[in-house]
Amino acid sequence: MVYIAFSTGVIALAFLLIFVYTIINCLQSNLKDIEKLLWIIIIIFLNIFGVILYYVFAKKMGENMKKNVKRLYRSKKNRVIAGVCGGLGDYFDVDPTLIRLIWVLFMFTGAGILAYIIAWIIMPEK
Repeated sequence: MVYIAFSTGVIALAFLLIFVYTIINCLQSNLKDIEKLLWIIIIIFLNIFGVILYYVFAKKMGENMKKNVKRLYRSKKNRVIAGVCGGLGDYFDVDPTLIRLIWVLFMFTGAGILAYIIAWIIMPEK
């Protein structure tokens, strides 16, 4: 019983350290301030899934930033509600349907609707 409690505590501590390290890494990255804010919101609301998304997409984004500068906009042509997922899909060069599916999973955490509204407000329309 003590072993289970100890191993659960160690796993929780490891996740916390990874979570904090990812936020620090994001703040120290070469991303623009608005991109850092967006990634920190994603990391905080999605926890370990946000960390995984950050390391998968932000590294790709960092490579693209060296080649050309892209801006994050809500999509006019690829929108279902406000164009947030379409804009994120265009920005990350990913199919917007995949972004929408991730966002639907994100909605089950309870913070997805709030995060969508915040993204709707802070992302300018193209």
